[in-house]
Amino acid sequence: MIDTHTHIFPDKIAPKVVERFRTAIGDAIPLAGDFTLQDLKAYMKRCGIEAVVTFCVAERPEVVGAANNFLIEINDNQTLFSFGTILPNMEDPVGEVRRIKGKGIKGIKFHSLFQPIRARDENLFPIYGAMAQEGMIAYFHVGKDPVNPSHPPGTGPQDIAHLKERFPSLKIVAAHFGGLFMLDEARKWIIGRDIYIDTCWGPNIQSLESEEVIDLIRQHGAEKVLLATDYPSTTDPAPQIKWFKDLPLQEEEKQLILRENARRLLGL
Repeated sequence: MIDTHTHIFPDKIAPKVVERFRTAIGDAIPLAGDFTLQDLKAYMKRCGIEAVVTFCVAERPEVVGAANNFLIEINDNQTLFSFGTILPNMEDPVGEVRRIKGKGIKGIKFHSLFQPIRARDENLFPIYGAMAQEGMIAYFHVGKDPVNPSHPPGTGPQDIAHLKERFPSLKIVAAHFGGLFMLDEARKWIIGRDIYIDTCWGPNIQSLESEEVIDLIRQHGAEKVLLATDYPSTTDPAPQIKWFKDLPLQEEEKQLILRENARRLLGL
C-alpha cells in the first residue's frame, strides 16, 4: 500500500507542532503520532505501508527554504516521497519550485488552513505554471476547517475545478474526497473530472457511510482515487485502512486505490 497524505516535521520542531496542533484543533481531530520521521516509519511498518507521500508545510516565507531542505534530505523517491512547500510572497518562488524539482521533489502541498493562501489566488499562478512545465503534482487541502466547519473554506471544490481549467496540464490532487465536509460541492465540481482525490476524512473515514464512499469512487473513477490517512492528524490509521480494504469493491478497484494509482502518479 502507498499512503499519499502524511505529515512530518524535523525532530527539533515536531514537539512544538504537536503542542500547537492540540491547542488549535483540540478534540476535533486527534493525533495518532508525533510528526517525527521515526514515528512515520513505525506507522508504515505497523500498517504494512510500503511508501508514503509526506508534507512539511511552511506557514511563513522565511522558513520555506529550510522546510524544503529538510524534505529534500529525507526524500528517497522509493519509500518516502517528500512534497515541498511554497508561499507566493517569498523571494523568487518560481526559482524555488525549480530548485526543489531539480533535487528530486515531485510535488508541492498547498494548505489553506495553515498557510495564508487560497488555491484561486492569482499570485500563485506563476507557481502553478512552473509546476505544470516541470511535471510536478499540486496537492491541495480542499474543504472546510474541521474546527470551524461553519466558516467558508479557504479552498473549495469550485476553486480546484477553475484551477484545472486555467492549467489543464497541471497534475492536481484534491484531498478529502475533493472537499472536506463539502461532498455535495465536490460532486458538482470535482467528481468525474481529470483530478485525483484522496481518501482522507476527519476525524476518520469510518464516519462516512460505506455506500457513499463506494458511490463517490465509482462516479469519479477508481483510477483517480488515492489511499490516504492524513497521518498523524487522524485517529489510529489501522482501523481506517482495514475499513477501506473491507469495502465491497472489486479487487481491481482496490489495487488501483491502494497502490497502482499512486505508482502511476509518482512516475514509478
